[in-house]
Amino acid sequence: MFDPENTAQLYQDDGGTTAVTADNQPIGLWQDETPNGLDLSQSTSAARPSYRTDGTFHWAEMDGVDDSLISTPILRIGNPTTMVIGYQMLATEGTGRVNFAEISKNSINAMSIGSRPSIDRLQYLSRLSEKSVSISHVSAQPPYGGHQKRVVTLQATSGQVIIRMDGNVVLNTTQNLTSEFTDAQPLRVGIGVSGASMPGAFRLFGLQVWNDPATQPDAAQIDQLESWMADKIGVTL
Repeated sequence: MFDPENTAQLYQDDGGTTAVTADNQPIGLWQDETPNGLDLSQSTSAARPSYRTDGTFHWAEMDGVDDSLISTPILRIGNPTTMVIGYQMLATEGTGRVNFAEISKNSINAMSIGSRPSIDRLQYLSRLSEKSVSISHVSAQPPYGGHQKRVVTLQATSGQVIIRMDGNVVLNTTQNLTSEFTDAQPLRVGIGVSGASMPGAFRLFGLQVWNDPATQPDAAQIDQLESWMADKIGVTL
């Protein structure tokens, strides 16, 4: 769980020695708010996203050039996985997928959620070549994000993927990844390594990840989580 409003979890350096205390300071370390230790960090100064606030809302802003964060390799590429994300796409050019959150080993062993910046169309990728699983790269149906603040939920289960935007289903389709998995991979926010990904500027207002074998949130909990995220970014579901 990552909430940029909680600046006590943010540091300007990846070693966690200099706290983030003001708008437009770099994020070198973003600590997980759970006991799971899935801290996100960036050792390269120039590639650190910025903590931003307008006094009401709070977000991490990716510059679309090289900004990214990565965790230690402790997650599983596989199903089930749930993510709840508050985002706003800033980039408006390009037809690839700008990664909001990706669990990946390399370009051909990964699962990722992001958006196509030219029309802010949500996209999901899964591929696990080392288990002979071919690519699923599927795109949401209208309405698209419109470069506005949005709450997005990804629910990836065996052979299926559902994406909700602001509480409404915009993708419900099959995927090739079923029961195959590979353990101990990092979470990447911003620039990813999976195929068809591209750099792009966006704002991240919050991120929550449930990864197998953790118990996934049920439908009522998803509603609660989306409402929590909506309050964080000021949208009405």
